[in-house]
Amino acid sequence: MTRSIIYTVADGQLTAMRPSAPENEDTMQRLVAEYPEIIADRDGTLLLIRREQSIGDGESDGRWSLDHLFVTREGVPVLVELKRASDTRLRREVVGQMLDYAANSTAYWKAGTIAAGFAATATEGGRDADQLLAEFLPEGADPDAFWQQVDANFAAGRIKLVFVADQIPRELARIVEFLNEQMKADVRAVELNWFEGRGIKAFTPRVIGETERAQAAKAGGSTALPAIGRDEWITRHLAQYGPDTLRATAAYVDLVDAAGGHAEVTTAQGSIIAVFDLPRTTLYPLALSRSGKGVVQFNLAYLKSRPAFADEAVRQQLYDRLTGIVGPLSTAKLNGFPSFSVLQLNEPGVAEGLRDFLADLAAKARDSMAAGAV
Repeated sequence: MTRSIIYTVADGQLTAMRPSAPENEDTMQRLVAEYPEIIADRDGTLLLIRREQSIGDGESDGRWSLDHLFVTREGVPVLVELKRASDTRLRREVVGQMLDYAANSTAYWKAGTIAAGFAATATEGGRDADQLLAEFLPEGADPDAFWQQVDANFAAGRIKLVFVADQIPRELARIVEFLNEQMKADVRAVELNWFEGRGIKAFTPRVIGETERAQAAKAGGSTALPAIGRDEWITRHLAQYGPDTLRATAAYVDLVDAAGGHAEVTTAQGSIIAVFDLPRTTLYPLALSRSGKGVVQFNLAYLKSRPAFADEAVRQQLYDRLTGIVGPLSTAKLNGFPSFSVLQLNEPGVAEGLRDFLADLAAKARDSMAAGAV
């Protein structure tokens, strides 16, 4: 395939960017890992879970290695395999590889595997996993609910398969388009055309496989969960743990209301979140998660982005006050999501103390906004 020359103008000088190729496959892998938006297309922002993600076949834990694993903000896993145009496996063998990866990972990965991979990647990069996730998710999103949605999508086969190369052969393009119209999973190829000139490298992505017919057919298969009421959520997820848990859950809902907020089931249905509607904004300080037989999560990672709580000393004061009310929390990280068992709310004075804590927190945010902070 003949590729055009790209001309760029900088500092009054015209530069011809001529067709080139990546130095090696690792160059492509690092580029996609650092700038996943070049292959995202309609996916929006992608979160890197792992490079060289290990995949087993039921007998061996590491039979294969996937080049990249990402997830979308909607919790849809994105499996990416890269090849250079000079690699003869790019014709048909790479398709068999990808189908092996998809079939075996969805069959053998346990719940929590993807979250664990993300945590390992963050640790290896010297980053805080909770903070990275908070920066990626929409404001007020529940991390536990997000990972539960990821696992649910993966188990149901709601995934995306992406082939990436500097040139996509015609044979691969035809196979990708066919698979995308036949499979529940979204399948596409991204061709990264490389150019070089005067020491500058450039590339243009071209997406193959996302035909209008396939997109229309899959539009009805939304990953959104049907809405459920608060009482139904409690019955479905917490009633099994007995009357003490139900009593503590009722106390949680009541104290949120008494503090001036309201308790709502999140879209992903992973938690009942405390919602405080303030002038020009909404605050989500607590969430009752269905994990761990019912835990209440303090959303410090989210509060950190609000001007009233940006100062670490302020968050430390909140953390210390909360531990004085409910006892030890799951983590001391001031940019994370420390939590405690919902059963603590059955202890004398705890629900009342948490009610006052929430009311004061909302008042602080309201005062900060009145003082001009946005």
